[in-house]
Amino acid sequence: MFSNLRVRFRSLFRRTSVTQEIDQELQFHLGRQMEKYVRAGLTSEQARRRVRLEFGGLAQIEEDCREASGVSFFEHIWQDVRYATRMFGRTPGFTVVVIMTLALGIGANTAVFSLINAVLLKMLPVKDPEQLVKFSKIQPIYGQNDGFSYPEVERFQRETQTFSGLFAFANLGGVNVEVNGHGEIANGQVVSGNYFSTLGVFAILGRTISPADDQLAGGSAVAVISYKYWRERLAGDPAVAGTKIIVNNDPFTIIGVTPPEFFGLQPGQPVDVSVPLKMIAPLRPEYAMTGTPYDVLTWPTRSAFLIMGRLQPGFTATAAAARMEPLFRDAMNDEAMGLEGTPLDSPLNRKNHQQARLQLSAGGQGLAALRERFSKPLWILMAAVGLLLLIACANVATLLLARAQFRQHEMAARLVLGARRLRLMQQLITEGILLALAGGVLGIVLAFWASGSLGALMRHMGTPIVLSVRPDLRVLGFTLAVSVLTAILFGLIPAWRLVRTDMGLAPSIHGAGKSAGRSHTTKALIALQVAASLVLMVGAGLLVRSLQNLKDFYPGFRTDHVLLFDVNARLLGYTVPQTNALYRRLTDQIDALPGIRRTSFSLDPPLSGGFGETTPTIEGYQPASGSAPLIAGVNALGPHYFEALGTPVLLGRDFTGEDDANAPKVAIINTRMAHDVFGDTSPIGRRLSIPQWAGDTSWYSIVGVVADAKSEDLRQAVRPMVYVPTEQTMLPAGVTFEVRTARDASAEAPAVLHAVAQVDGRLSLSGMKTLNDQIDDSLVQERLVASLAGLFGILAVLLASVGLYGVMAYTVSRKTNEIGLRIALGSGRLQIASLILRETLQMVLAGFVVGIPAAMATAHLMRSQLYGLGPYDPMTVLSAVGVMTGVAVLACYPPATRAMRIDPMVALRYE
Repeated sequence: MFSNLRVRFRSLFRRTSVTQEIDQELQFHLGRQMEKYVRAGLTSEQARRRVRLEFGGLAQIEEDCREASGVSFFEHIWQDVRYATRMFGRTPGFTVVVIMTLALGIGANTAVFSLINAVLLKMLPVKDPEQLVKFSKIQPIYGQNDGFSYPEVERFQRETQTFSGLFAFANLGGVNVEVNGHGEIANGQVVSGNYFSTLGVFAILGRTISPADDQLAGGSAVAVISYKYWRERLAGDPAVAGTKIIVNNDPFTIIGVTPPEFFGLQPGQPVDVSVPLKMIAPLRPEYAMTGTPYDVLTWPTRSAFLIMGRLQPGFTATAAAARMEPLFRDAMNDEAMGLEGTPLDSPLNRKNHQQARLQLSAGGQGLAALRERFSKPLWILMAAVGLLLLIACANVATLLLARAQFRQHEMAARLVLGARRLRLMQQLITEGILLALAGGVLGIVLAFWASGSLGALMRHMGTPIVLSVRPDLRVLGFTLAVSVLTAILFGLIPAWRLVRTDMGLAPSIHGAGKSAGRSHTTKALIALQVAASLVLMVGAGLLVRSLQNLKDFYPGFRTDHVLLFDVNARLLGYTVPQTNALYRRLTDQIDALPGIRRTSFSLDPPLSGGFGETTPTIEGYQPASGSAPLIAGVNALGPHYFEALGTPVLLGRDFTGEDDANAPKVAIINTRMAHDVFGDTSPIGRRLSIPQWAGDTSWYSIVGVVADAKSEDLRQAVRPMVYVPTEQTMLPAGVTFEVRTARDASAEAPAVLHAVAQVDGRLSLSGMKTLNDQIDDSLVQERLVASLAGLFGILAVLLASVGLYGVMAYTVSRKTNEIGLRIALGSGRLQIASLILRETLQMVLAGFVVGIPAAMATAHLMRSQLYGLGPYDPMTVLSAVGVMTGVAVLACYPPATRAMRIDPMVALRYE
């Protein structure tokens, strides 16, 4: 086999040499045979004649040898390519339509696969990413928990036989970075000293953080910045190593720049600044709680860090987890013991820690948050573009079948001249591959443009997702594979028809039997297009209606005329009392503006995607025996928050300016919690505590009940909520201001910015937008999927309408004699039009018979993506059927008009 392949490759690149070798070998065998006959007594002429009779035609022998060696194969391929190119040049309209149709299908598939590749398939740009594993603990009550305490990090790092390196890290979120006196918000993280070395990431300038750096603090603190941050914020200064910066009011020295491809461990959320892990205390003092029993670096129950490790050669994740089990069990016992003497201590919580189990999962693709969020929507889009490609292939196959009608004389002539049917099939398949490759090249161009637009859309989300979605080698390989598959799908149908056709009757190209067979194949392809288009339209309609339902849903507050912006005074070194006083001054300054109705602020803004949660202790309340503990969301609010948001206060009162740090602690709950805990009795005056909220064991008196409101996500059900004043909590830090305006909120933004600058010009404001913008940002996933699905649905309908038009135009052309005869025998023009319309609707109806059940099955699979309607929504299905029927009628209108205008005398002479 290998020798045969070697000969074929030689035939491809050294064709002349191989041909000469074949000629020489034939002459050698002829000469030997002639010598044999001469020795037997024949003359030279007699010997030559006898050899030729035995061997047969030398030309045929040479051709057989050339085919066996591969010379003819590659010659035929080259001939087919040149012939196909000439044929396409003679029919530019047909060629352009086919290539554009394929480009749409292939380009859409390539663009969506580029996004899937970036989100779901790409490995981290680090050394041997397949060796990385991520640590998690599975707790019997709260499920998966990826966080571990710093004492656990130190304990696990001692296991060197299983791991060649084990590191910890934690996201700091937005940090204020001052360069040359100018501050901006950047995305920061803290990392253990072996973070970069274990990952195999080396600095392109300077060096990375080492274990020695993780023991230092204060003036010796160091930082590593990303390539993108270095280029954009520090202008790509080659002498950046040694530059002094201020991070959250603490001095740092830049020691290195990471490579351009390294973004961190969370795809879509690149890290700008990395600092040693032990610097978390000065950078986040309110979170670190240094000097308290809950110190982030000493309390064994404080699950503040993520852990990843690199396996030693020969170890699997399962084997490593088994090897780590004794250490993990000791760590979980320490976690349970760490609860002692704290408000969190309970038999249930101790059991939750002691019975946890270790899970090691593949970490080569980084953290899974983005994959979990976008996995199902992206596969839905991939299925949609797959259907679009199927429609494109069916459309092209229909065009090729119509074209084959006019090439039967050509094929018959070639068969008469000795061509084999397989040789003709090769020619047709080569033509299909050329068309598919041309469509693939144009599809890549479209995919580059489309993927750039998709990347820009994701970068402008509420929480920007930064991904490189440009096609890479994997995507280009996918495009090539799709192009070849496309060529097979639409190229084999005409080729198969050719093999089954009796070319002995070729001159009678209008033979009834052959036309009927071709007509059935064409109609089946059109029905397939209609069915696939209907599936896409129903799916797109359901997604669009779900998006509209989410937009129209009342979330529990008025979304119009509200301006949002983020402020964190602690980043500038403000103390807790100073921070509280500053936020009060900001509130008063903004409230004094003429276009402002009410200003407040909150720790977590509405629909921001993340709220704190706690297990509250409620005076006089015990959950039912055996039931899970009550878990409530918690948020810290400024005065008059519910008035600013427009959330009705149903019982009691809103927070006021008198609910400060010196006043008795108060709380407000939502209707859901009031119903679940207090039933029909009034909760006003009852007391609760939130010990898991930073260890605060104080009692809060309930002073109000507010209407239920969506907090994290419009899709999620309302959960019990506890609201407390910001000045009465232990977590005063960054907040989001909510400003209710009298007119368009965005128009008041300049005045609000000026008011903030008057209070403190150093404050860095971020995330300024309206509440409606916040809602749109929270729905970006739904908007992305619905928009693309809608676009693909429109393209599918357009392709199906083009196919219908082409088939009916061809039908009218083929039936010109019949139509002319009908008119001559007295048929009216409307009867002719109804004939064309009836044939069109028969194909559409056949498509509906297949498409409606397929659409229902598809809708059932995507039911988790729907909101406010079921998968079997009759309005959506009927709308899709109506649109498809209307498009079909429009598509058959021009051929029907042409049929009505046929002159019977001309038609009867038509060949």
